[in-house]
Amino acid sequence: MTSAARQFQVLDVVALKMDLSEHNLTAGQVGTPVEHLAPNIYEVDFSDDDG
Repeated sequence: MTSAARQFQVLDVVALKMDLSEHNLTAGQVGTPVEHLAPNIYEVDFSDDDG
């Protein structure tokens, strides 16, 4: 990411641009940042139809 990277806010709605197969996540999945850990590092909660 560049210094012009978007800064998310906690509880925004975000979507993945690429698959993260090591985490069983696919491009297009929608999640919510729940914690800002460091510059450009967020904990994001993803759920599916089963919760």
